Amino acid sequence: MRPTLPALALLAGCGFGLHPNTPEGIAAFYDDSGGFTGDTDTDTDTDADIQPEIESIEPTWGTTAGGTEVTLYGVFDDDASVRVGGVEAELLTVLPKKGKLTFLTPEAGDEGTVNVVLDSAGETAKLEDAFTYYLDGTGLAGLIGAVSWTDQVGDYWASAPSDSGYAWLIPVVPAEFDWGRVYANALDTCESDQSYSYAPSLTSYDLGNGATASLASGAKTIDLTWDSAGGQLVRETVVAGQFAAGSSYDLTELVPSNDSIPEYAVAGAVDTPAAFTVAAPNITGAAPPQVSKTMAVSWSGGAAADGVFISLGLVNSGGSAYQETVSCHVRDDGSFNIPSGAFETSWPVDRQINIFVSRYKVASATIPYNGADVMVLGEYTVFGAGFTK
Repeated sequence: MRPTLPALALLAGCGFGLHPNTPEGIAAFYDDSGGFTGDTDTDTDTDADIQPEIESIEPTWGTTAGGTEVTLYGVFDDDASVRVGGVEAELLTVLPKKGKLTFLTPEAGDEGTVNVVLDSAGETAKLEDAFTYYLDGTGLAGLIGAVSWTDQVGDYWASAPSDSGYAWLIPVVPAEFDWGRVYANALDTCESDQSYSYAPSLTSYDLGNGATASLASGAKTIDLTWDSAGGQLVRETVVAGQFAAGSSYDLTELVPSNDSIPEYAVAGAVDTPAAFTVAAPNITGAAPPQVSKTMAVSWSGGAAADGVFISLGLVNSGGSAYQETVSCHVRDDGSFNIPSGAFETSWPVDRQINIFVSRYKVASATIPYNGADVMVLGEYTVFGAGFTK
């Protein structure tokens, strides 16, 4: 995977932004609030004629690692026990008078849907295909994407600079993924598209036509729809009324149109950096700056983010495409010097170069059904241009 610069933005026209996861069992029962009570709800009348019944369970999915807390509603006595996929579960509470029982799911060897069995008073109740195990995604990426805003600066464009944004999400089978390596192989280094690429092994879920997702930060909402061609949930244009700089977005719902994955929501799924400015090169002025191959880049303003991506697009002699792009992943310490060897092709004089400086954040959130990380990039980019010297 490699960052892609936008449709070529020349000084003769306007461009837009860079397209760049249980407590141990105690031999006692607990009340609904989790406080120790002993078995205050014991039904001393062990009626041998009781017929256990499972009305419902919640949630109906968890990870193969086990340990998912499940609430069972139904009819049972105080001697109740539960089996999930044929394996006995650890009980947390048994409240016969309330018809409520909680337990922790056992570990499972494979993904799949299993039966839940309730044993009580010598009788058995079964809820078939009641619980689905998903591959445990702890420590792996399960949702990648970006919510990005670009501030185009400088008074040298043929038309007025414009700000723009976009958002995309791709649910993936849990796997290793590193946003930093999309840009460079190590921190505080740069890579040229002439020789570097990052190709993580990712398998995306096909959510089906009609799948949707919504991100919300206060009153600002970004609705995404399924793009079957791109295999992603996407909002191609995010406007100022939808983007919240220096804020957090909740994934209020992700709804597939098939049974590929469950519907879910995640609080704090996206963090966006605060607005900031680029001091060098001076891309905010009336004329594009002259820049050297070893240009110094500096930025300031707003709270520090997780890091900074710098992307440089050297325009070819015909002005029709990029001759070479260089991307850097650096610390958010306010400055970075592009190394002399970053560009692998020739460094011509008086050639346009587009400059993108992006602060980014990756929130710490997990997907409820498999425990995988939400690795959605929150990004604020300042975009301008210069000429080589």
